[in-house]
Amino acid sequence: MLRLVLGVALMPLSAALAWAGARALAGVALSSTAAAPFLAGGGLVAAAWLIARGLDSESGAAARPLRAARWFYVLGHELTHALAAWSRGGKVFAIKVGENGGHADVSHGGAFVALAPYCVPFHALLVVVAYRALVWLKPQARAQPLFLLMIGAALAFHALMTWEALTEARQPDLDAAGGAVFSLAVIVAANGLLALAALKALFPDAVNFSGGVSAAARQARDFWLAAGELARRGWRAARGRAG
Repeated sequence: MLRLVLGVALMPLSAALAWAGARALAGVALSSTAAAPFLAGGGLVAAAWLIARGLDSESGAAARPLRAARWFYVLGHELTHALAAWSRGGKVFAIKVGENGGHADVSHGGAFVALAPYCVPFHALLVVVAYRALVWLKPQARAQPLFLLMIGAALAFHALMTWEALTEARQPDLDAAGGAVFSLAVIVAANGLLALAALKALFPDAVNFSGGVSAAARQARDFWLAAGELARRGWRAARGRAG
């Protein structure tokens, strides 16, 4: 019950953070010419995802790209569960991966471990590690456009596959974390913050991270103040009619 109440309380902030992330992305797209490779990577993945879903079937060549993408996503999803458990001092006993789902058998559970894959873009982190390794091995390599292309693709992949996972099947992870309301509020808030932080890191001159977070907090505060005022007016009106 406590996490249900907390989830409801977080919903306005979650929505405001998601909106702040969307606005930051729109601002980058409109004002930063350096963002072209990043936007191209995200756009290509989004287009491929839509086409693959439109051609989705149980078998045949049309189904193979989407099935491979789902398997790749599930692999990262379960590895993120494992990494989250390891970070808490837990153990990982087994990992099962398939295109229709997977499972990580870990010794430590809880909301952090259960929700980590929906909030942490595992494949984008791989891109960052690969880029840093390339720069370290070949400092003269001019790989920034390729990095922006790949990080845009990886973040879009995270967003689209997370959406698909949450909307097309019941996820036991949400129940394990404290229920769907709490879990979805946390996931939306975390991804809104992720979008702001990633865009700020990639395009620092085009994104105001602290301003976006502050605006989201004010919007959530104003929502609850307005809701409280409506509740008080309704209570007074009800008491007046009863009297």
